[in-house]
Amino acid sequence: MSARGPEDARAEVQALSALAAQAGIAEHWTDARRQPRRVAPDTLRAILAALELPAGSPRQIRDSRRRLAAEDARSLPPLLVARAGGMVEVPGPAGRYRIRCESGRAEEGTLRPDEALRVPDEPGYHALSTPAGETTLAVAPPRAPALDMLAGAAARCWGLSAQVYSLRHAPPGDPGGTQGYGHFGALRALAEAAAAQGADVLAISPVHAMFAAEPGRDSPYSPSSRLFLNTLYAEPGCVLGGSALRAAMAGLPDGALSSLRALEAGELIDWETAGRWRQQLLRALHRRFVDAAPAVLRQRYRRYREAQGRPLRDHAVFEALHAAQRDGGGSPLPWTQWPQALRDPGSAAVGEYAAAHAREVDFHEFTQWLAADSLERAQRAARGAGMRIGLLADLAVGDSPDGSMAWGRQAELLRGLSIGAPPDLHNTLGQNWGLTAFSPRALRLGGYAAFLAMLRASLAHAGGVRIDHILGMARLWLIPEGAAAREGAYLRLPLDTLLNLVALEAWRRRAIAIGENLGTVPEGFDERLADHGLLGMDVLWFMRGPPSAPGAPAPFLPPPRWPAGAAAMSTTHDLPTLRGWWAGRDIDWRARLGLLGESDDETALRAERAQDRALLWRAAAAGAAGGPPEAVPDDTLLRYVSASPCPLVLLPMEDLAGMLEQPNLPGTVARHPNWRRRLPQQACECFASPDNLRRLDAVRQGRDARPPPRPAAGADTAVRGRRPPP
Repeated sequence: MSARGPEDARAEVQALSALAAQAGIAEHWTDARRQPRRVAPDTLRAILAALELPAGSPRQIRDSRRRLAAEDARSLPPLLVARAGGMVEVPGPAGRYRIRCESGRAEEGTLRPDEALRVPDEPGYHALSTPAGETTLAVAPPRAPALDMLAGAAARCWGLSAQVYSLRHAPPGDPGGTQGYGHFGALRALAEAAAAQGADVLAISPVHAMFAAEPGRDSPYSPSSRLFLNTLYAEPGCVLGGSALRAAMAGLPDGALSSLRALEAGELIDWETAGRWRQQLLRALHRRFVDAAPAVLRQRYRRYREAQGRPLRDHAVFEALHAAQRDGGGSPLPWTQWPQALRDPGSAAVGEYAAAHAREVDFHEFTQWLAADSLERAQRAARGAGMRIGLLADLAVGDSPDGSMAWGRQAELLRGLSIGAPPDLHNTLGQNWGLTAFSPRALRLGGYAAFLAMLRASLAHAGGVRIDHILGMARLWLIPEGAAAREGAYLRLPLDTLLNLVALEAWRRRAIAIGENLGTVPEGFDERLADHGLLGMDVLWFMRGPPSAPGAPAPFLPPPRWPAGAAAMSTTHDLPTLRGWWAGRDIDWRARLGLLGESDDETALRAERAQDRALLWRAAAAGAAGGPPEAVPDDTLLRYVSASPCPLVLLPMEDLAGMLEQPNLPGTVARHPNWRRRLPQQACECFASPDNLRRLDAVRQGRDARPPPRPAAGADTAVRGRRPPP
């Protein structure tokens, strides 16, 4: 066999580059400092392998290129996506076609060679028959529903954003209060109280399914499955009745109630302990339900199971298996280390296990029902109390690779890769989120069924959805297993197709859609969001204009110059609070934990923050004499944010309460108490504080919204100023 020479090596590199481009991998990209970067060949091969396009040799590269070309030339995909009144390419031979719309209306015509099909003006999922066969035609509206369409012309809405786990709720004489962390009952109480103050939206942290056998895994952005809910958030009393809840609590072991009271009093959540107690309570409720539930509740539960079908069963079986498959130390094993026969949800071994452990599987289905029912009650309460939108769900960007969704939908998710972000000005080391994501090839070949199921699950009990890291719908930063975050590459996704499906699902639900467009934003991306009717996000810390001269600091933009097609916020869960930013608390943490980049200097960062405080004060308090105050002028800053032309302003509960610490510090796991901080006040009392009301009034002033009348002393703060339902 002859040795390969330099020309052979160059030819292989060129072929690898061509395959990567054909598969949608960007070999060349530009970083946050506008420096050109090139992806290493080993990274290209790893990503191609995860896409089931082997590229380890010239022959494999040739075979993979042929396979991609054959897929592109296939006759008819299972789903075609277009916008109402637009055109869509229909693969296959020319000839007669027929469209049967969801409404029952039919359209017929003739497809001529090399001619696109004009789609109906009617949004929906329509049946398309062509000479090549039958498929589904998804017709999106021109735009997702706008806030002013749902809330009224020229709406200048405001709302709150809350971490569900942070809420407190202890209604007198009601056993359904929180016991160490927030749940959907506390969320319902907050929604009613916020609606009474004039809020139209309550944005919440992700409530996706976690790991019942590992309650200590607490990051809402690393879920087991985005198709189902975190059952720890269920409020059983509102579904099963207070008497059933009291009886179950009475059956807990001695010392349980005192332990729960201690957990509730803490500033930080002990997820492991609180989650174990809640699991005991849920199991006691399930036993009582199986033995003595009223017929009406059994019927509701049966309807829920029938509606959810096979995906619910698979998730429940996963939960049962995950609890049973343990290592020598008693810790649950990831499904990739289970016996081979149990790694396939459709295997005979899994079916036999489910049948032999039917009661355990039913328990996990039962707790999903409790969670779904109590979340739906929170949304109904928000709307009934006067919110014009209600809950705004948060759709996480990916799933844990050892979770239920990765086990149940293996063919549709990328394996051996993690999604994250390249180094940028705020995270100089890059980010590896340890999450898996959908394969764009698998999505296309599967008719986007997995994406649609996830989107519908997020909108099932909400008036809108915030899509985390929506930049990932255009391109995902993928990091091979074992590589550093900076050693990844961008993979292109079908942005317009995905945005059309978001717009269509939002239209069907009469819901709003918001995309978190923070980070390294591709040119033209924000315009494409706006074109599809999705709002972006304007966050105070990033609203900066160009410097007046080279080397000069970037000034903060006055509110009229903020992009109008966005939701305005003072901060997010990953960024410092108003008080924390003003005090440099984020710099304290980064310096303490060694999170400063190679070019960062703590002293210089503090000097830069002092300069930024002066710039922000100058912009927000135009005309005020003197420099910035020592204490954070949060009412001035909130009024500044709320005066933007954005149709929606969201006030984080941490800023309403004047908190110093942020919910999450990116780049940390155990070294910072991420996802564990609780609010200092109960949900129904958070508007009774004079300081909180001062901050809230600043938001309403910026929105030109009249505050509701103040109640008389001793009046119920949870119902004052209530508006009639829309």
